Amino acid sequence: MKQSLLQEIHDFTLFGEHTDHFEYLASGKDGDVYTRDNYVIKVFKEDGKSRDDGMKLHLLKRSIYYPKVHAFTNDFMVSERVFGETFYQLDGHSKNLRKQYETEINQAIFDAQNAGLNAFDLHNHNLMLSNDGEVRIVDVGRFSLEEETLQLGFFKSLFGSSHRRHRKHKRRHDHSSSRHHYRHSSSSRRHHRRHSSSYSSYSS
Repeated sequence: MKQSLLQEIHDFTLFGEHTDHFEYLASGKDGDVYTRDNYVIKVFKEDGKSRDDGMKLHLLKRSIYYPKVHAFTNDFMVSERVFGETFYQLDGHSKNLRKQYETEINQAIFDAQNAGLNAFDLHNHNLMLSNDGEVRIVDVGRFSLEEETLQLGFFKSLFGSSHRRHRKHKRRHDHSSSRHHYRHSSSSRRHHRRHSSSYSSYSS
């Protein structure tokens, strides 16, 4: 990504400049989504629960099932644009497509766990089928760090006996049959600083 484009995105997200250069795509619980060229820009809402999507995608950079993140701060995130349709656009609320691509979805969940994340809130709106017929998970805002999940489970065990009765264990992984698909990083010089006044780029 060119530094000039990254600066333009920064000015757009923080100061509302260059608005005619960006196309609005959608709004979610945590942010508004725009596009420019082959990039998706998510501008986080001040009252959103999640503002660390970029950090999570950075942790998932070796998996092919997630978009590549190019830059992120506490205010916005820039990732590659996945061209295709969501499972909801193709299948509505039906689970037929999810059954058809169950192997790929399970592998994406396994990749997330390898990165220290728990893949929560997977549904037909954030599962996409690219124009090349590949599965992509395009929203990881509700993914939780394993440490947070462990703490949540600990406090539930202390204060919520009713939760223990209804809690289901859904960890099902076929370690013998699943194959790991990873992106090969082209550079080992990637660092990140997460400040609202500055941004980090992960493009070469």
